[in-house]
Amino acid sequence: MNSTTRKIRTVAMNERGQIVIPEDIRKDFGIESASTLVLIESEGEIVIKRELDVFQAIDDDKFWKAISKESMKNTWHKEDKVWDKIYKSV
Repeated sequence: MNSTTRKIRTVAMNERGQIVIPEDIRKDFGIESASTLVLIESEGEIVIKRELDVFQAIDDDKFWKAISKESMKNTWHKEDKVWDKIYKSV
């Protein structure tokens, strides 16, 4: 797919929560019927990536730094609440 090409498609979700990825999009990204896709929640959006792309990103240091930063932020935020509670009880 040409990286400057942009497409917008709407899809309907059925009662089981399933959506159909339009054929032209599947072809552009090489998504076949047996492909595994990964759904990522990021900043209020749902990002769909091919499993292969996720595995390749894992090899990239930026990926691990981003995951580590987010994990630490969540951990320290919870940790701060625990310490605040302990401090207030002393």
